[in-house]
Amino acid sequence: MRFIDDEAHRSARQAISQLYLDTELDELDLKSIARELAATGLPVEELQRIYETEVAPACWRNLHALPGGVWTGFDGQSLDEAIRQHRIRNATPTLWQRLSIRRWTASTRDDWSRVMKALTSI
Repeated sequence: MRFIDDEAHRSARQAISQLYLDTELDELDLKSIARELAATGLPVEELQRIYETEVAPACWRNLHALPGGVWTGFDGQSLDEAIRQHRIRNATPTLWQRLSIRRWTASTRDDWSRVMKALTSI
């Protein structure tokens, strides 16, 4: 799958990347992310794909960085470049890639579920 570089996808990647900032997100933050994702007009399936195969591979290490990772926000251009380098390109991920996705999303999975729940109520 090719890297889609339109405004909707860039906005979705930027919004999803907030889950990987080295900061505590509250309910208002998660609802704000959901509103940003809703504004992209992208279907939920595409948002899920972006979360798992683009943003997670590029950003997950930020939550494990010592002494701490980025907490103010990822630069859009740097984020897109990191995603180009790290995203999963296969339409159907291999077993190893699926296991990697589970690892990459482990720290954000609960927040992502709450974002998706908020998204469905918008």
